[in-house]
Amino acid sequence: MSSEELADLRQRVANMVRRGVISEVIPGNPVKVRVRLGPIITPPIAWCNLMSSGNFQVRSLPKPGDAVTVFSEAGDLRNGRVYPGANIDAVSVPDGEDSELALVFANGTEIRYSQDNNTLNIILAEGGKYTIKGDGTLDGNVKITKELTVMQNIYGMQQISDAAGTMSAIRMTYNGHNHRGDSGGQTAQPNQQMPVSN
Repeated sequence: MSSEELADLRQRVANMVRRGVISEVIPGNPVKVRVRLGPIITPPIAWCNLMSSGNFQVRSLPKPGDAVTVFSEAGDLRNGRVYPGANIDAVSVPDGEDSELALVFANGTEIRYSQDNNTLNIILAEGGKYTIKGDGTLDGNVKITKELTVMQNIYGMQQISDAAGTMSAIRMTYNGHNHRGDSGGQTAQPNQQMPVSN
């Protein structure tokens, strides 16, 4: 083996696994990136998302400066695949309890699940909105701390109450009420009775 061949082999072995930082993100399908590896910058190579299969896909583009690891087939950087790397000072591990799983976005939105407390918290950044599309069921008590706006009908299978009483009590009061008649007696109860649930 010549010295040139040996040098090339050594370089290929060294390039099989390299650590660097994102230099440029090139959106597309697939997403490609350039990675700074010491004094060199790679050509555009494929970015590997956290999950990509026929059953489940994740879209998560990196940002310039993110730490990454490059795996290259046969040590050729042109065949490289870029995987998310470890946390660094610029992108530290999110704060939280040891038993907590946290997804923290750059704008401040957070999704946190505590295994110890069995609680799920979703916190949108200031001005954020969410939409859930599709039929569904909430199987549990729900507390709403601010206003509720409903664009269509409301159906209740049980009692509907406010601070003063229930709607059933309002119906019973209406059905049984009377007035002082013109001659001093009492009027009859209303002819049109409101239905009262049993």
